[in-house]
Amino acid sequence: MKPKKIRLLPAFITLSAGAITSISLYVTNQDLITTLLVLFIVLFVFYFIGVLAMKIIMDFMKKKEKVEEEPVSDEGQVLEKDTNEQ
Repeated sequence: MKPKKIRLLPAFITLSAGAITSISLYVTNQDLITTLLVLFIVLFVFYFIGVLAMKIIMDFMKKKEKVEEEPVSDEGQVLEKDTNEQ
């Protein structure tokens, strides 16, 4: 997954939760003030869930890139860098 697509994750999660909440509150015939209050709380909570998920995925991708950058021998052992070479 590309970093640009991952940056859109909080917005996607927030908008999906907002749409589901709006539809369910409309179907149950809630009044306007209750609908707006519940929708605001849902959007707020799911935005932070999306940000948390984005940070976890970005950290995982950074760790994966670090592991891929380490040189590995034919036996699968990580080779240490020689600091004496110039």
